[in-house]
Amino acid sequence: MRAHQAGDVSVAEALYVRILEAVPDHAGALHLYGVLNYQTNRPREAVRLIRRAIELDPEEPSAHINLGNIFFDLDRSDLAVEAYTTAIRLEPDEIDARNNLGVALRVLQRPEEAEAVYLEGLALDPRHRDLWNNLGRLLASRRRIDEAIACHTRALELEPADAGTRRFLVAAYGATGEHERARTVLRDWLRDEPDNPSARHLMAAISGEDIPERASDRYMITLFDGFASSFDHKLGRLDYRAPGLVAAAVDAVRAPRSDLAVLDAGCGTGLCGPLLRPHAGQLVGVDLSGRMLDKARLRGCYDRLDEGELTHHLLERPDAYDLVVSADTLCYFGPLDMFAAAAAGALRLGGHLVFSVEEDDGDAFTLHPHGRFSHAPAYVERSLAAAGFVVVGIRHEGLRMERGEPVRGLIVTARKA
Repeated sequence: MRAHQAGDVSVAEALYVRILEAVPDHAGALHLYGVLNYQTNRPREAVRLIRRAIELDPEEPSAHINLGNIFFDLDRSDLAVEAYTTAIRLEPDEIDARNNLGVALRVLQRPEEAEAVYLEGLALDPRHRDLWNNLGRLLASRRRIDEAIACHTRALELEPADAGTRRFLVAAYGATGEHERARTVLRDWLRDEPDNPSARHLMAAISGEDIPERASDRYMITLFDGFASSFDHKLGRLDYRAPGLVAAAVDAVRAPRSDLAVLDAGCGTGLCGPLLRPHAGQLVGVDLSGRMLDKARLRGCYDRLDEGELTHHLLERPDAYDLVVSADTLCYFGPLDMFAAAAAGALRLGGHLVFSVEEDDGDAFTLHPHGRFSHAPAYVERSLAAAGFVVVGIRHEGLRMERGEPVRGLIVTARKA
């Protein structure tokens, strides 16, 4: 246990294995070795071990909580709810189980139950910051923004320097158009952390000053490493359509033939991977976030996953691909010229580029208070034409839902001429 807590994984694993060789039914070792398996990206083995531990000692709440965490990570929120509920039955004052149960219920689109669970937890411990933040996020998703702001404000009072709470509060103020209040939070944040990439990017987005050409590598890594464990669940709640829409656009111009060299540019957790696999003799994913790539690796459909910035990846691989796909990544780029030129260089003659962007009503692009860019259809066409592409089609689609409203987007298909 001491080795495990200190992060010495190899020693901890060796000792857990030796213990279980000597005493195969040691419930504590089974449980903790299961946790270690989960932490080292072996979730199914973790489930097996912890379930065996629970068979031997069914009254241990922490084993049920950890089992619930793994089920949640495996997109089995229904089983996670059962595990958390059991933990609460065994330990009625258990706060973390209630917090996790609320998150799982929200994923299952049972918001009233989730709200009730959060409130139960806060009645037991009104100083639990994560409960306040999760309640705030739930309320914001239901357009109860003023109540959400009150929750995040309370969380910030409890831990004034917490970066996550500051980000939630800035987003809530941005949703209500209270930009000066958002700037106040950001100024305090930058005073405490002058080089924080999230605070710097959001200040540019809110203030309209010093707007970057694209979100910085540090911002993207910080954002998506933090989102990795909950990314798929979050997007599932938002009726996320970008991967399916982009894959349909690929199918429209490329019949599945299993021999193309395909790049998933900004692959994230690999949601596009299974949809692109029928086209690919070689399927490569690239992303800045190592933790997102860990999730993509679990899907087992990529031949290679590279950690890096997608434009740089393209520039280093001339004439390498028949198809480049990017779903919901270019919303972190302002000008598209460099990306389009890099994609043209990496594609073979006649190769296709398929991507999504959020739609802008102007004539170029805009950085919005939430930190993402939108792009006008005419601007997208100009950028692609300048790079030597022929635009095959631009479709107007809803990419996902945010606070009950569809996010308007473009699904773009172009061919290297």
